[in-house]
Amino acid sequence: MHSTQFTPLKNRKNRQLLAREDTLNLSPILNETSIFKNLNDTSLRQVLDESSIIVNPGVSVEGLSEAFFEIIQTSRPSDVLDTLARLAQVCCDSLELVEPWNRYNAQNYWLAEEANTWKLLHCLYADSITEHPESLDSLITETTLSQQTLVNALFRSDSELRLLQLLVDWLEATAAYQEEATKTSAPIISNNIHWGNTLHQLLLGNSLFNTEKSKSMVTCMDPDAPRRQKKIVHSEDQKDDNDLCKRIFTEVRCGKFKDAVSLCINAGQAWRGAVLQGWILLHYLPQEEPNSALEISGNPSRDLWKWCSLGLANNTAENIHYRATVGVLCGHLASTLPACQGSWEDLLWAHLRAQIEARVDKFLHEHHATVDASTTPSDVLELLQSELQVDEMTLQQIFNAVKALMDGKKESLYQTCQRHLMLGHVRAIMQDSLQWIDSCDDRFIRFLAHLILILRQMGKDPQHDIGDKILEKYVTELVSKLIDGSVECPELIAYYTSTVPVNRQIALYAELMDHVHKSEYREGVVKAGLNAGIDVGASARVAIKKAITDIQQGYGNLDLTFTQTTAVEKDKTLIQKVISSLEWLSLISNQVEEALWLSNAMIRTFIFIGNTDAALACVVNVNKMFPDFLNKIPTSSAELREHLCLKAYLEALEGFATWYRHFISGQPKDVEPLPPDASFSDKVHHEQRCAQVEQQKSRWLNAVQHQAKHTKDLLYNVLLFPGGWLQDENDSTTSEKFSDDEKQERTKQLETLRRLCLPEIVILILKILQSTDDIENHKEALKLCDLIAAENRCLYQVFTKSKMMEFLDRIKESSLILIEKGRDMFGYEIID
Repeated sequence: MHSTQFTPLKNRKNRQLLAREDTLNLSPILNETSIFKNLNDTSLRQVLDESSIIVNPGVSVEGLSEAFFEIIQTSRPSDVLDTLARLAQVCCDSLELVEPWNRYNAQNYWLAEEANTWKLLHCLYADSITEHPESLDSLITETTLSQQTLVNALFRSDSELRLLQLLVDWLEATAAYQEEATKTSAPIISNNIHWGNTLHQLLLGNSLFNTEKSKSMVTCMDPDAPRRQKKIVHSEDQKDDNDLCKRIFTEVRCGKFKDAVSLCINAGQAWRGAVLQGWILLHYLPQEEPNSALEISGNPSRDLWKWCSLGLANNTAENIHYRATVGVLCGHLASTLPACQGSWEDLLWAHLRAQIEARVDKFLHEHHATVDASTTPSDVLELLQSELQVDEMTLQQIFNAVKALMDGKKESLYQTCQRHLMLGHVRAIMQDSLQWIDSCDDRFIRFLAHLILILRQMGKDPQHDIGDKILEKYVTELVSKLIDGSVECPELIAYYTSTVPVNRQIALYAELMDHVHKSEYREGVVKAGLNAGIDVGASARVAIKKAITDIQQGYGNLDLTFTQTTAVEKDKTLIQKVISSLEWLSLISNQVEEALWLSNAMIRTFIFIGNTDAALACVVNVNKMFPDFLNKIPTSSAELREHLCLKAYLEALEGFATWYRHFISGQPKDVEPLPPDASFSDKVHHEQRCAQVEQQKSRWLNAVQHQAKHTKDLLYNVLLFPGGWLQDENDSTTSEKFSDDEKQERTKQLETLRRLCLPEIVILILKILQSTDDIENHKEALKLCDLIAAENRCLYQVFTKSKMMEFLDRIKESSLILIEKGRDMFGYEIID
């Protein structure tokens, strides 16, 4: 079993170690383990099973993504075959978890098709890296060769013919697996008795016990009796014959030629087995001694057998499956097609078998002189060639013929991929994928993504940009499945993200971060991204920017025309998500300046939408996440200066809110006056109550005055901020991780906030000063004019016309009050 431990990958693609080509070299597998001795007695399934490595038996369909990840992350260009075998095995393991009768139904058939596609690619690639003889002459060293030896040499040297046989082997192996996996075939009773019911009737004869005697039943038991006598066998025997013929065809379709022969013998119909074995090529067995008699296997009169088989295949009175079996062995396509029932795989198999038979026969006839044991008379050979004429077709022509026989049925997406792989049209897969990814389900996208990765390891990726789009789509699908703000396997998403170009890695991983809200999962996401070679810091910044954008969209477009929007919190969850997103940068080293930049942008956004509570919570969150940031950032940092400015403003607003609550709701209420007829005790109680209220008022007034002084200090801290509130100093430095456009947007927002907030701060100071009739407070209110008009700060420049009118109206009120108090308009005593 392969290790499932995650192997971090550096941020570089596993590029082609082999020469890049636009198409695969689709010369099929032909080696010593792929037995072409009998043309069809090759079990590709055995080859695959021997090379497969079993991984966790019983992977559920939902767990395929994790299983594929465990395989692909440890894959290297040097072990592509092993990777393909493991991918196919995982699909088979998942399929075997389903009930046998449901494994190949409409809901689960895709899983079998995917497994078959991985097996096909395994075979094609294995042959492409296997050396084969370039010419037939290098293999033929003897003057006298058997048919089998000669055909073996042909397959080794002819890549096109070898491809056709490879595809036949693959189709037969997949059919055998389906037959074994579904276990739906009815068992054939092996009783070694031929037509037992008919024999029983014949033995009873005219006995009284023969209640089913019929003059239409045969009177002989030889296989030719029904045709010769033009009579029938017992109905049960006829049914058994039909079942047997269907099972024989199934065995041949599954590449189990020997099992088909054994089936005939066990059913008491050895003559059928003899008919099938007439197809085997002649071969000379090795001699133990030089002078010993020559022993042979196969059929020396194979052409004669084939001519006789044509008559059987063309006989419409014969069982359809028996005709198809004999027809496929002798290369007669027309008799095979009715048994294929419109199946894409069966039709392709029948066409390929017919083409192989035709080419092998043509080759043997051309090399007749070297086939010493051929005993076919010339007249029989001419007759056979006249009756069995098969036009040689290319693989593309074969697919066109299959399509014409599909009765309007369309290929599945997997079958389309299989066809392109067989033809070597990798570029066509890429082009079709652009259309597929917009409409296919997530299972097929997973398949395409891994197909792209495998092709890249093979060095076969003619359109890299399309492959990147497929991988991006797969990552997006993985992220979209995350629920509840958690992620169980961040390494999986990180790995596939690392396979796309760097600029897209940042955006994709930012999307993952945007979906992960729970703090306990975030550290794992950061670690997985770093191990995969992703720029996690850049991704975190993009994720936080997106969160800020979501706030802006959630509250509508920000009003930057110097009028603050209503402070209504629309979505606490959204607000909390934005604030907590800063945690990403706290988990990454050397991101303090960037965190301050983004937290400042976040605070500015909250101020614009009027949610100062969220802005203040953001400030608190920064202090909690970066407790020592003041000592880690240079004092010349523009981000630090802006943070302190915003913090001063928010603290001032909080202080004013506290003062206002005390001033409005904290003042003790006066005692209600006594009625005229109050008793003495009521009067005493009233006096005591009034004394208590006066004491409470005195305490309240002291508290309000103290809070007013503290609040004024906080508000003045904003107005008198060194160097100007939200104004960068000339020698300020900013983070290089942000673009010029972002810096210009920041400057614009800072200027807007100055125009929005500073006049508001002045009005708040005036509200505090004018809350009482104290002359000193009103004198201080008038002094604000000097502060606003001073050229050293130019605060008057941030006032709009309406705000300036409001400011002057309040100044006028203070002047009128001072005049009423007997002072001049500036609060000074009038000297007569």
